[in-house]
Amino acid sequence: MGVAPHSLRAVSKEGLALVTNLRPGRPVHLHLAEQIPEVEEILAGYGLRPTEWLLDNAAVDRNWTLIHATQMTDDETIRLAKTGAVAGLCPITESSLGDGIFNGTVWQEAGGRWGYGSDSNIRISLVEELRTLEYSLRLRDRGRAVLATRNRTTGRVLYDAGLDGGATAAGRETGAIRAGLWADLVGVSLQNEVMVGRKDDTLLDSFVFAGNDGLIKDVWSAGRHQVRNGKHLDRDRIVSDYLACITRLQDKM
Repeated sequence: MGVAPHSLRAVSKEGLALVTNLRPGRPVHLHLAEQIPEVEEILAGYGLRPTEWLLDNAAVDRNWTLIHATQMTDDETIRLAKTGAVAGLCPITESSLGDGIFNGTVWQEAGGRWGYGSDSNIRISLVEELRTLEYSLRLRDRGRAVLATRNRTTGRVLYDAGLDGGATAAGRETGAIRAGLWADLVGVSLQNEVMVGRKDDTLLDSFVFAGNDGLIKDVWSAGRHQVRNGKHLDRDRIVSDYLACITRLQDKM
């Protein structure tokens, strides 16, 4: 278990210090510098921008995951990256809310770590999160394969970063296929027009930029086979409960 004090707007200085000391060495999740009004509010109240204030007043380290972190200057981006903290990106949500574009190129150059998740949950899709991040940077910088490196393709960069950052954000010994780690695995179908004939890193490039979540056929969580043939074992029950809940809510509105 970790702690999630939401944001600098949601807790006092004293409250933040109290909460972050409740679970030493465990994950800390905090929304940071998501929107311009938030930056203006913290600047007016604390005299510093959110990222500046946090870095000056909290022991930010590799256990921290800063959600969104959209509104950061280059200096703030570099300082935060050097702490080893994870940038918890939600590109679909950030696009939907018009938050802005994460400073991904500077973050990458500074050795920053990142992971991915869904905040608003209007759309749950791993591949869409990954390609939305890359495409937003391409549109901003008018470039192609912006996050690719000399030795790694864009898909490889995006996916590997998510494995590392996601494991840290979850406080879970996972993110690789290796003895001693949790068996958190995803099985992707290769018998389709997107993946057929692909090899090495082009597998990830095709999955991220041409694929969809329907390609995922199997998922194991800690070795438990939870998704088979593209369907969660409890999907029918979950959907039925959800529909019933929505109906009850609508009847009360």
